[in-house]
Amino acid sequence: MRITEWGWAALGAALALLVLWAILGDIELVALSFLLVAAVFVGWLTVRRSVAGVTVARRLHPALVSEGDSVTVELVAATESKHVRYAVIEDEIKQLGSAHFRIPSLSPGTTYSGVYDVSCHTRGIHEVGPTIVSKTDPFGFIKVGGPVGAIDRLVVYPRTERLTGLPVLRGADPSLQATRAESVRRGGEDFYSLREYQTGDDLRRVHWPSTARRDELMIRQFEAPWEPRALVVVDPRASSYQSPEAFETAIRGAASAIHHFFREGLGANLWAGGDLTGLEENPYQAAMQALAVLQPLRSFDFGTAAGTLRVKGMGGTLVIVTGSPDVQVGSVIQHLTHHAGAVVLLTVGLGPATGFGHSGATVVAVRPGEEWAQPWMRAMQWATAGVG
Repeated sequence: MRITEWGWAALGAALALLVLWAILGDIELVALSFLLVAAVFVGWLTVRRSVAGVTVARRLHPALVSEGDSVTVELVAATESKHVRYAVIEDEIKQLGSAHFRIPSLSPGTTYSGVYDVSCHTRGIHEVGPTIVSKTDPFGFIKVGGPVGAIDRLVVYPRTERLTGLPVLRGADPSLQATRAESVRRGGEDFYSLREYQTGDDLRRVHWPSTARRDELMIRQFEAPWEPRALVVVDPRASSYQSPEAFETAIRGAASAIHHFFREGLGANLWAGGDLTGLEENPYQAAMQALAVLQPLRSFDFGTAAGTLRVKGMGGTLVIVTGSPDVQVGSVIQHLTHHAGAVVLLTVGLGPATGFGHSGATVVAVRPGEEWAQPWMRAMQWATAGVG
């Protein structure tokens, strides 16, 4: 319970009337003062237990979204014991938006549903709630209520673009003693169980007979460990990016590359200065959630940190995402390139990434705020044309 601004104003006025009565001696001032205090007290009696027993459940549709999408929040209120009139429900998604609903009437055994939409304009993991249920007395002097229900979380992935084309992997052909282009995908493991489909799974591994029987997608699980065919490395240094928009463009490029590799059935790990993703049950979600919360670091030695990175397997694609590439980016390419069959450098800046194309990397350059799809497609076409 708390006294509202109007309630404090009424009590202040009552005190002022008592002071005037002491000065002027007019008994009517005392009566008016006590009348204001009585109104505040009656308001408290009216609402003191009016919202006790009210419960609120929340549903998010969907719980995983990308930047620019909208999420629908449904609130369902119920009361366990008493009739409730004119209560107010307040719900908030931190940094994204909030909503207020006024419940005209709520009786035991009935429910009230309120729905609101929020535009997810900022990537990240956002807290939703708790819901606040409150009621104010008819005079507006007293407000009672408090948090009800659980705190949920809404995961907003970075926005992704649909990329076209794959990097050309170069490997030794022992029969020809020459270099040839390869597009390598995982395969050859021994099938040993089934599980439900998860976002990012290779659709070529759908077990159709089981899918038909259960009426839901079932994926063949293989005994061999999950081995990605791509590593996406994000430069987290704030000094590499000319503006916050440049950093967000880089995050969108990394997310688009990861989405692209998983859609093609190749899989990808992500490294952005911390732990290497890929050991989790759902590597795609792990990588996208890591990008959702990634923020630029003010003090970070990118080259030294990447030098300690140990990559399992060889022959896949290395994608390095940065702002304006410098000596540290060059050292990272030099350290990791022997693991890769192809190196792609995504840069966000106002000028070209000069000198890095000679390192064997396919350079995809955009300006802050620009789209990645067209530059990526042109770079992949040029790389393919250059194989021979």
